[in-house]
Amino acid sequence: MNDPNADMTVLTRLDLYFSIRQFTRTTRRFAQIFAYDYEMVMIFFVVVETCFQAILHLGAASTDRESIEHVYLDTASIGVSIFGIGDASGIPRETVRRKVKAMTDMGYLATSEKTKNIYVPLSALFDLKVFDAFRLYVADLDQFVRTLNYYGKPPA
Repeated sequence: MNDPNADMTVLTRLDLYFSIRQFTRTTRRFAQIFAYDYEMVMIFFVVVETCFQAILHLGAASTDRESIEHVYLDTASIGVSIFGIGDASGIPRETVRRKVKAMTDMGYLATSEKTKNIYVPLSALFDLKVFDAFRLYVADLDQFVRTLNYYGKPPA
């Protein structure tokens, strides 16, 4: 492996393989939570992505759950509208509205009193099924990084 392009080829293949594998596994794990309703999975992913962006801005917040929840709910950027979910997912707005209602009834989504945006309540993130799905997602990412580190090292 003296050719530096050969190393890049291996890394590119690994990247493609792991990204597809991770997408498939993660989608399947969340599909189990939502009774294999893949539109619900997509809606949940769109909303959780927006909410995780808000959580990243809480870096200085206290680490106890009550403080995090208070700051999280007060964040102006929390959540996304039905229109935004439809736009990001490609799912028709009326379908999004119905699915969001069902997921709200299940406790996996909520509507902000202030903005009327849809968000993932912290209770849903701490739900054991959701938490475990995310834990396995992170474990897959960790394996990918370790594999990249192994194959990305220059030959001795």
